[in-house]
Amino acid sequence: LRILALNKNMGFAKGNNEGFKIAKGEYIIFLNNDVRVEENWLKELIKIMERKPEIGAAQPKILLDDGIHIDAAGCFIDYMGRVYQRGVFEKDKGQYNSMNEVFYAKGAAIIVRRKVLEEVGIFDPNYFLYYEETDLCWRIWLKGYKVVYVPNSIIYHKGGATIGKKRSPEAIFHARKNHIATLIKNYELKNLVKYLIPLIIRMLMYTIRLFLKRNLKIGRAYIRAIIWNIVNLKEILKKRAYVQKYIRKVSDKEVMSKMLKPSEFEKIKYKIKKIGLIEF
Repeated sequence: LRILALNKNMGFAKGNNEGFKIAKGEYIIFLNNDVRVEENWLKELIKIMERKPEIGAAQPKILLDDGIHIDAAGCFIDYMGRVYQRGVFEKDKGQYNSMNEVFYAKGAAIIVRRKVLEEVGIFDPNYFLYYEETDLCWRIWLKGYKVVYVPNSIIYHKGGATIGKKRSPEAIFHARKNHIATLIKNYELKNLVKYLIPLIIRMLMYTIRLFLKRNLKIGRAYIRAIIWNIVNLKEILKKRAYVQKYIRKVSDKEVMSKMLKPSEFEKIKYKIKKIGLIEF
């Protein structure tokens, strides 16, 4: 066991990137420090990775710390990049006991082939927190690999229980700035235009509502997120160019088949808003 001590909080992305630099082995596990694991959780993940070489990353069934409710049975986004943790806060009654493809694996517990990380890169160091694993798994799909949910592997996530608490303005800033950047980097141009513009409009409309309600700190967080992407657009476009030229092997049509359609997202949005995963 080797412990890497960092002298400051570098965030989820940079912290895990530093760990990856000294990690060895064919498989890399990103595991939060607020989880408990069942005895065979890792064995089940590796077993499926060994059996199916087309799988680039996998996620276990993540339950809340009470062992009764689900934190995430795999994760999805809609065409505008809004996130959805499947099964969140539902009682685990075996309704998600089948292995299947998911758009992304929740970063609390994710296994990735070293080979795949070397091909698509690790977490974007500018993200700090939120959307790191979404962005990574999007690149994994673009490279032609799959991301799957493995229900026979089970862990318990204490941090998942705080998901419904109000997020700070700083957390919302990072979530929304990374949300925008993720779309810019990974979509084909036609789909970037098609879905980024409505996303920005929704953000601005929601920001106006926040200001009208005198919720100035959260409103400013949205404005900061948009401005950050404008200021850093040159760097984001460089990353986009790399993704489109060197990573992309499949079309958006194939990747988007793993996403939720906007109509599907609207049906579950009320639940996501209730627990604080999305604000608009």
